[in-house]
Amino acid sequence: MIPHTEHYDAIAVPFKPRINIETLVETKLPPSPGSLMRISNLLRDYNASTRKITEAINYEPILVARILRLANSPIYSLERNVTSVQTAIDTVGTKAIYDIVLMGLASATFSKEIRNSPLAQKIWEHSLAVAMLAREVSQTLGMRGTEEAFTCGLLHDLGKIILLSNDLEGYSAIAVDCDESELLNNETQSFGFNHAEVGSLVARRWGLPDEVCYTILHHHNPSQSDQAMLVAHIVDVADIMANINGYGLRLEDASKLEFSESVMKLGLSDEHLANIWKRVDENISEVVRTFS
Repeated sequence: MIPHTEHYDAIAVPFKPRINIETLVETKLPPSPGSLMRISNLLRDYNASTRKITEAINYEPILVARILRLANSPIYSLERNVTSVQTAIDTVGTKAIYDIVLMGLASATFSKEIRNSPLAQKIWEHSLAVAMLAREVSQTLGMRGTEEAFTCGLLHDLGKIILLSNDLEGYSAIAVDCDESELLNNETQSFGFNHAEVGSLVARRWGLPDEVCYTILHHHNPSQSDQAMLVAHIVDVADIMANINGYGLRLEDASKLEFSESVMKLGLSDEHLANIWKRVDENISEVVRTFS
């Protein structure tokens, strides 16, 4: 678990937060019913491979968070953090995963307006794109644990989903026609926390691995991370690339990659970046079409 530090437990804000963090922690976020049904059918199919089940689960950020939370709970007393869905399934077994999926189906009627919101759809598409790009960047760098990069990319905007679920109209109003720095400022002014702080705080309270918590907190400022700095830089690059190519709340100027500290820190050339996008582009479109 992340140690209790002043940075996490007493985030400095200009005024008292309008939303209590305890309320955010208790937010019940259902995955989409269609994906849950698809995963449920796979889990009942004895011929379905673990790889196929993992692939289907990997496209549902909230389901991934729940499964990682269970795998990292004291129930299993593991000596190392579980940061990928594949390892989590191996740890808890498909029966436990099936139970989680059934609970998700039972709560799938919760906040239907959130699931039908165009903003929620954009956040989901962006999260998928960042996850797939982060995995590809990790592979390009020859890193081990590419699924950790995928998981961190998938959950990096967890805070946006939580804020949107708590105040659909309010969050929708501040999330349009602004760049990332303006959005972060708007979030702090409106809620007392920005989405990176919310996502990290909630992930920590849910018991998600340190790597995930720190990456969520620092995906806009990776060099400030005390842990998982490399993964945070990878997610930062993936985040920028997704926005540049139309998967996000705004279109990013292509020059942002050119001047990105993370691109320089990772040693990624223009050729690397072009090849990464080329390898991922069609896959993102296919996943969005399949799971929308």
